[in-house]
Amino acid sequence: MNVRRSSTQLPELVARGAILAVIGVYLWFGLTTAQSTFGCDFLAYYNASVHWIHGQPIYDLAQTSTGTCGTFQYPPPFVLLAAPFSFLGFDAGNWAWIAFLIGCFAVGTAVLPVRSSTRWIVLLLGAIGWPLIFGVRIGQVAPILYVLLAAAWRSLDDPRGLGASIALGTLVKLQPGLLGLWLLARREWRAIRFAAVTGLVIVVAAAVVGLRDWLDLIALLRNLTDALTQASNVAIGAVLYQLGVPAGVAGPVQSINTVAAILAVIVVALRVPREAGFLATVVATQLVSPIVWTHYALVLLLPIAWLLDRRQWWALVIPVSQAWVLIPFQANWWYTAGFYAAFIAVVVVGWRELRSEAAVATNVRGRLPAQGASA
Repeated sequence: MNVRRSSTQLPELVARGAILAVIGVYLWFGLTTAQSTFGCDFLAYYNASVHWIHGQPIYDLAQTSTGTCGTFQYPPPFVLLAAPFSFLGFDAGNWAWIAFLIGCFAVGTAVLPVRSSTRWIVLLLGAIGWPLIFGVRIGQVAPILYVLLAAAWRSLDDPRGLGASIALGTLVKLQPGLLGLWLLARREWRAIRFAAVTGLVIVVAAAVVGLRDWLDLIALLRNLTDALTQASNVAIGAVLYQLGVPAGVAGPVQSINTVAAILAVIVVALRVPREAGFLATVVATQLVSPIVWTHYALVLLLPIAWLLDRRQWWALVIPVSQAWVLIPFQANWWYTAGFYAAFIAVVVVGWRELRSEAAVATNVRGRLPAQGASA
């Protein structure tokens, strides 16, 4: 028996070792070939931390363009997370931050509530994908959101973990706050209370040390008026504009899309099974925004893991199409299509599972009287 087990484990160990080697090569090459974008977003956290320590405003209200290096656009409490890395100095802090982001991706994948084989597939696909490589290269927060959303998924039956993870994600970047609407529509009051308490404690703690510039954050976000014309933006309005649709049409389409995404979250909360509804809302947290960068597609690995665990192998097309080696052939609309495909697929598969379970339950109830009568 031990011999059989060893012979079975050896190919698995070799496969996992090969996956880790590929991941290492991709990340090493991705980081060492970075040029002007290296540490681009970390520079924003670094600047905000330095300004905070010196009692200066952490937001540059003169900034009217998004996507530029060094512009801090995150909730004030986020500085508390970035400051320890910034205190190391920009160079050392940037490398420490990169290591932290890679760790977030690894931990997030490890805690996914799916089969072990699915985790390894997701680990490989994520590591060779442009969203992770570019996101880590610039120091973007997507891996942090990934681990927090993975933790929330794993904690769906634990109101404390679910609420706390959603609150932390919202304080990293505002979009995960849409999950609060999902909780509200489902009347998950305990999770809502834990989310509110966790968020309030962090916000108050940040305010005590001077990080309370919420109004400046709102003003800055209102000043960023160029989302539609950003060449790297993969939100539906921006992609339509890139394809030649006039701004007067693409802009309203984006606004309608945002409203539709919010309404869709309410519908899936009420009509779709809990797990599928949560993952659909995770995708919607990105669809609702007028600015969606390619590295935000990292969060799509969560619904893709769920789909793969249900033998929906076609879902591999989404992360494979975002592989780094395919950059010369990638178009922005591929990413946009990936977001909508993931959302629709999770809803449809979840709905089918619900109907299947209902049919089985009805069949069982239909048999009970006959069994009772024969007895």
